Amino acid sequence: MLFSDLLRRNAARFPDRTALSMADGSDSRTYLELHQRAMRLANGLSGLADPGDRVALLSENSLEYVEAYYGVPAAGMTLALLNYRLHPKEWVWILNDSGARVLLVQPKYLDLIADHRAELETVEHIVVIGEDTATFTSYEQLLSGAATTAPQIDISDDDDAWLLYTSGTTGKPKGARLSHRNLNTALIQSAIEHQPTPDTCFLNAMPLCHVAGFLTPLHQFRGGSVLMMSDWDPERWMQLVQDHRVTSGGFAPTMMQMLLAHPKIDDYDLSSLEWMGYGASKIPADVLRRTIERFGPVVYAGMGMTELGGNMLVLDKAAHIRAANGEEHLLDAVGKPMSLVDVRVVAHDGTECAPGEIGEIVVRGDQVTTGYFRNPEATAQAFEDGWFHTGDLAHRDDEGFIYIVDRAKDMIITGGENVYSSEVENAIYSHPDVLTAAVIGTPDDKWGEIVTAVVVPKPGVELTADDIVSTCKSQIASFKQPRKVIFTDAMPQTVSGKIRKNILRDQYTTS
Repeated sequence: MLFSDLLRRNAARFPDRTALSMADGSDSRTYLELHQRAMRLANGLSGLADPGDRVALLSENSLEYVEAYYGVPAAGMTLALLNYRLHPKEWVWILNDSGARVLLVQPKYLDLIADHRAELETVEHIVVIGEDTATFTSYEQLLSGAATTAPQIDISDDDDAWLLYTSGTTGKPKGARLSHRNLNTALIQSAIEHQPTPDTCFLNAMPLCHVAGFLTPLHQFRGGSVLMMSDWDPERWMQLVQDHRVTSGGFAPTMMQMLLAHPKIDDYDLSSLEWMGYGASKIPADVLRRTIERFGPVVYAGMGMTELGGNMLVLDKAAHIRAANGEEHLLDAVGKPMSLVDVRVVAHDGTECAPGEIGEIVVRGDQVTTGYFRNPEATAQAFEDGWFHTGDLAHRDDEGFIYIVDRAKDMIITGGENVYSSEVENAIYSHPDVLTAAVIGTPDDKWGEIVTAVVVPKPGVELTADDIVSTCKSQIASFKQPRKVIFTDAMPQTVSGKIRKNILRDQYTTS
């Protein structure tokens, strides 16, 4: 089964039902329209690139983004998703690494791309979404006159459909290859757990460039309707829920906190909500408790990662109700394995840990990435013993609930975005007056964690926090830049000279 088969079947079953609409009322698509435009995109791209090529997409949430979700894989090509919050230099690196031949780009990012056009090694065609341009092909020109049926090419469900880049421990991102089978398996098992219906109205405020974007096809799985926000605004979200009788929404914990803290939260009728899913990072227990008190027993949690195309663990409504009714240890759990995935917690030798023992989470199943793009070393390392190693340290209890205790690769999750400390450290070290630097995550009520830089200046020089942040601004995305900079005279180190980040975390969490 191909990923676009979902759309083809719903176009036949529910041709006139609204599949997708923008929250501002600017545009919408029925299932038939969405399918036909996705197939037009597939056929239009067939004149620019070949099956097996990569097509990159740089845009904020839009109807065209969802068309590309389905249309690019239907052309036998791979959709490479670019995070619009990254620095242009990071876009260039990903575009070159992926070997993308075509770039679909939103007009607001066109000038930034044009500034770096000479650095793009493989991009042959730039297609502009949303407006005509004399210099580049417009998206509508690409679709104009193209057939509304699927291209007649041989595609396997093991072929790559999406390519999502996730940061690596070296600071360079890795491209996780997700096949049609990977994406379909992730959708099917999430549909089993969350049970979307044709009457579902899902309000999407999550960025489609993130793996959390899978929530859109999830709610289209059985013919539901998706209402798309271009950015997050808590009051606007509540207004839309009231006006459209929205039944479900997806959140990062930071978004939940903003919603609960809004002074007008009781001014809107939010009683239509039946499903509120959160993920991307752990939610504070108090926030979870207040969410259940305000909205009722409608809360789900999912834990996954880019390499899985979606979630592997679920903390369902029943577990949240138990937690709200006094079993508070469940507030620390990230869930139990879902229906179509094997999840284990293992020791260094690969043996399964007993309940309460800490080990690494490893995963096996048809949703697991086929590997990292053009990176056999990282692929081999991740799939040691035939299981995908997540790098998350955890333990499980006697019921099978899993609890994360640390992230083996020092990843920081801030506002639902993953930040690797080594990448930020590399940027900081480019300042000539920095002697030593370590980046850690410290707790924050709003963001979950904030990126915190601990810096030792070279002797005899004075550095300010602005010096450090300015250095990072020229190299990495804004959400990766330190929100707090701490200066110190020395770092705690092991005998081999490695900085002991666990001590830094303890010190600056308590202080």
